[in-house]
Amino acid sequence: MLIHVIKVLGIAILGYFVLMNLYVTTISIHSALALRRGQNLQRYGRVTEMLSSRMAPPVSIVIPAYNEAVGIVDSVRSMSIVGYPKFEIVIANDGSKDETLEKLIEAFDLSKVKVPYRPDIETQPVNAIYRGRGGVEITVVDKENGGRADALNAGINAARYPYVLCTDADVVLDAECLIRSMQRVVEDRERTVAVGGNIRPLNGSVVRHGHLIESHVPRGLIARFQVLEYLRTFIAARPGWSSINALPNVSGAFGVWKRSAVLAVGGFTSGHMGEDMDLTLRLHKFHLENEIPYRIVYEPSAVIWTEVPPTRKVLRRQRIRWHTGLVQAVRDFTPMIFDRRYGKLGMVTWPGYVMFEYLAPIIEFIGYIVVPLAVLVGAVNFGTFSLMVLVAFGLGILNSFIAIILDEPYGYSNSISDTSRLVVMALIENLGIHQMTVIWRIRALIGGKATKTWGNMERRGVAQLSES
Repeated sequence: MLIHVIKVLGIAILGYFVLMNLYVTTISIHSALALRRGQNLQRYGRVTEMLSSRMAPPVSIVIPAYNEAVGIVDSVRSMSIVGYPKFEIVIANDGSKDETLEKLIEAFDLSKVKVPYRPDIETQPVNAIYRGRGGVEITVVDKENGGRADALNAGINAARYPYVLCTDADVVLDAECLIRSMQRVVEDRERTVAVGGNIRPLNGSVVRHGHLIESHVPRGLIARFQVLEYLRTFIAARPGWSSINALPNVSGAFGVWKRSAVLAVGGFTSGHMGEDMDLTLRLHKFHLENEIPYRIVYEPSAVIWTEVPPTRKVLRRQRIRWHTGLVQAVRDFTPMIFDRRYGKLGMVTWPGYVMFEYLAPIIEFIGYIVVPLAVLVGAVNFGTFSLMVLVAFGLGILNSFIAIILDEPYGYSNSISDTSRLVVMALIENLGIHQMTVIWRIRALIGGKATKTWGNMERRGVAQLSES
């Protein structure tokens, strides 16, 4: 009886991973078709004309900052020279204990001002507001510590424009990223409530004075693994979800939001570890329940570059936090699953996310124990086991190769050596690196102190990443 149970469990787990990789392959194919349509539209579009067009809506770039003294000035400088007709930069200093505020004041000649502050979204108390005297409008909201979501809400409160680009203090913006994302707004301003962008790891690339000079795939295995993950997550999945208006997450590192829509749902949820996914799903839910026409889209050519954790220690903190956010989202939005009121989001995207993102580490961890045991006790034929493992891992490698190919037109891998590093990573990531992330995601499910704090991400600063 026990051997029979082990056999059923072993085959079921192996079958699950074959099914999961087939699911990912299907999304990748759908994304490839969506990217092809998008490239054709871009070919005949007139993006550069928006640089001087009155059609381009003004945008507030909102940056939450907590202990970001190392790289905040370089990041703001890169944002201040982004190509766009009308924008402002709003930095919410979230009670930093380092010299974040002082460095901003010195670098951008900021002075304390008395201006009306609209607390449309409740946040921790604001101590002061600073503004600069330069050509770019820069506002710093100095507030008590309340976490990333609270800081974003304070920045949105202070924003003066109808669209807000919420990003991070450790990023470098591509020169055309705002133009590219806002083009999606202009083509359907009435319905577009959010636009997600393409996030790329910056480690290993050359940055000078807030500009990306050369992009490279990092040599370090931890950072290179994340490059491959980002390609699979963004370029190989989100175009497909976007094409059916069922995008489950607009990344917190780069998301353009319609300010009025964000206010309508109460802003970001303070204390949430996955505040970007939470807001995206609440916007879907709000518009679908109230039968308001809308769309949430992804634009692959709107690129930003971000520092990713270069060490196992920092990556562990990040992944526990990310999966904790997913756990919170599953808890809050499970009722949407297979509910026809929520369209393709409820019938396709969210069930898939729960099945193959939330449950995946649990089933994989159980599989590490059950499947080898099933082979050892003879419950599963070794030939059957080998074939299913080969199919599952082979499809996983295929999905990575598809992501690398789909990214080719967007120019991350500029050399044979860069592409070769990604190919090698696709072949070796399941020899230990991926398994580490499974353990960390299991740790997030257990809960405790590690899942209730963001932790120190130990930024090196965008100017110091060429050796990572």
